[in-house]
Amino acid sequence: LLHSLLVRYIYKIVPEPYMDEIFHVDQTRRYCSHNFTWNPKITTPPALYVISVPLFCGHERYANSALIPFAFVGCCQFRRLFQKNSESSLLVSLAVLLLPVLFHSSLLYYTDLLSLTTVLWALSQPPGLFPTLIFALSLCTRQTNIIWAAAYGCVHFFLLLKNEGKFTAKAVISSLLRLWSLLLLPIAFIVFYVLNDRSIVLGDHSAHRPVPHFMQIHYFFVFFIFSAAPLLGSNLKTFQSLGRLVFSPRKNFISTVLLIFCVFFFTMQHPYLLADNRHFTFYIWRRWFLRHPLCRYLTVPLYIVSLQLFRYTVSHWPRFLVLLYILGTVAVVVPVHLVEPRYFITSYVIWRLSYVDRPLTVLLLELLYEAIVNVFVLYLFLAKPFEWPHEPGVKQRFMW
Repeated sequence: LLHSLLVRYIYKIVPEPYMDEIFHVDQTRRYCSHNFTWNPKITTPPALYVISVPLFCGHERYANSALIPFAFVGCCQFRRLFQKNSESSLLVSLAVLLLPVLFHSSLLYYTDLLSLTTVLWALSQPPGLFPTLIFALSLCTRQTNIIWAAAYGCVHFFLLLKNEGKFTAKAVISSLLRLWSLLLLPIAFIVFYVLNDRSIVLGDHSAHRPVPHFMQIHYFFVFFIFSAAPLLGSNLKTFQSLGRLVFSPRKNFISTVLLIFCVFFFTMQHPYLLADNRHFTFYIWRRWFLRHPLCRYLTVPLYIVSLQLFRYTVSHWPRFLVLLYILGTVAVVVPVHLVEPRYFITSYVIWRLSYVDRPLTVLLLELLYEAIVNVFVLYLFLAKPFEWPHEPGVKQRFMW
């Protein structure tokens, strides 16, 4: 209800489709008019548009308001795989929905909330037909969710093998057969890839070609420490972990050399990044990374610290899960040329919901921190519009 009231207020200030909404709303209204032609600028599948047609034609932003309860339940279900405390599950799930990047995009007609909701629901279920159907819906929302479906399959495959008690051909085949419905997903994805001219994006292929953008994983870890700042800053062991890093000169030297190499060869600037001054990433890139050629290297210590903090927070995970999580995140973000915080949402949320319990005061501090960031961003978005010289009279707005 509160979300829908805020959406209603945004409709009053920004009544017309804004930024990527232009494409999403256009496609939905085509469907509402029984016009099933495809907008060639849209890169993701049409699940959100299809489910919006019965109730939200002309009021598309409210679709995300209707999704909020499902997203909240999905967060709680996934959280309880790691923590049984119901109070903790409720507060952490609320913190996830208030994650600034996710919260802002959920107030507009974007696919992030539906994509995250379907992934969390599927990951929370035992193997069977139901999670396969939910993953299928997630793939019809965003193609890269095949990575999380694959991770889910790997986890349950090895759990089944472990229950068999032996690693034999018969045990492998038996385990695979018990996951038969899940195996349909990669088969369908491969067929889609071949039929779609060997591309995973539906439209605008030239602007979304996969590249080896290895710096994306380090941008993700910076996003991680920004989003988790109250959790990390309130934990004494976090600082002890950084202290151990300071007294590891050999490890620091190796990490620094590798990161300098990565920065030199894999820092990439998508044409869209500096073509649109409505995004915060535009200002970060222009005012820091382009200020001086050395600035990108001066950020290396931040990458090292963020990686160390992440390693500390997953130190209680089984190594297999850490490896699977890292590989999944790499597979999702590294091929993407454009630096876009929204691409980090699912990886961050999976980590956040699995993070061990913190005291109630820390959870409340996290909620306060997110509320402050959200209020600031919405203030910029709603109260500080500006105009482009070549589009006089058209208000542009700041956003993630």
